[in-house]
Formats: sequence, structure tokens, C-alpha cells
Amino acid sequence: MKKKIVLTGGPSGGKTTALSIIKENFGARVEIVKEAATLIYSGGFPRKDGSAPHTYHAQRIIYFVSRELEEMAEKIAPEAELIICDRGTLDGAVYWPYGAEDFFKNMNTTIEEELKRYYMVIHLSPPRNENFYQSTSVRTEDLKGALEVDRKILEVWQAHPNRIIINENATYFEKAGIIKEIITKVLKER
Repeated sequence: MKKKIVLTGGPSGGKTTALSIIKENFGARVEIVKEAATLIYSGGFPRKDGSAPHTYHAQRIIYFVSRELEEMAEKIAPEAELIICDRGTLDGAVYWPYGAEDFFKNMNTTIEEELKRYYMVIHLSPPRNENFYQSTSVRTEDLKGALEVDRKILEVWQAHPNRIIINENATYFEKAGIIKEIITKVLKER
């Protein structure tokens, strides 16, 4: 099984910029797993009211699609030395309407199992300034909401033994540069 690195954090943290730079710099040495939520919501899955039943079904779909995308990445890119995931399966516990314990029960997993799926977690916090926060067609949070999601994501991943936090003061390109250095180091360890 190949090492998987998760890029996570609140909305507008710089994950997309970092992933573009990673792919440009490392090419076939890395396989990028796209964010399941973006694929699902931009593909037409209804994002209506944020009610508990709607969120329940959406997060189940996101969780299982994430797992399948990660498994597929290992099989379709045998030359890749690392798999880089745009968010990890554990992120769904943050959005789960009935609490993290219920999330694990419904997904038939545990926090320990989810943490073991990933070699490293790199957390990118969003900017705390309205002038730098960027919205997208699938992002529904305002800056205050993004910061709350970021706090919850920090909390849910806190037990991972190999977690790096890149704070909100770094620009998107500085964050990408830090991640590039981290990946270079991990690739040299192989």
C-alpha cells in the first residue's frame, strides 16, 4: 500500500493551489485524489437546505466516494510513489449532523481506522481576513463559517501522529512551497 498524504483544512485554505503546484512539480511520482464533495456537488447532487436528513445522505455519499477514489488511485497509477488526497475520509465527521460517534457507527469504522489510512495529514487553515477569503460555486460557507469548519477539522484530526499545520498567515503560494518541501522530503525517505 502506498503512502497517502491528506491535504485538509477549512474552506479557502489553499488546497487547490497546492495540489496544482504539487502535480506540476512531481508529475507521475504523485497521484492526486480529487475532493469527493466538489465532484459530487458540482456534478449536480442537490445542495438544498442543509437539513440533517440531507446532510446525512450527502456525507455518506462523500465518504464512500472518497474511499473508492483513494482505492482507485492506487490501482490506476502504479508508477506513483505517493497518493495526495484533497481531504480525507475523516473530514466527513465534521459535517455529520448527529455527531462524530454516530458518523463512525454509520460508516462502520472507527477514528483509529480512519487515522491509519493516511501516512501524513497536512492542515491548511483559511485566511482570517475577508479580503483573502475566496468563495466558489460549491462552497457555501462565509468566512465565519469557514473558520468554524477549520476549527472542527483541526480537532477531528488532532490524534494523527504525523500532522503538520500550516497556519492562515502563509499565502497560498507560501503554503504550496511548504508542502512541496514536505513532499520532496517524504519522497527521499522511500
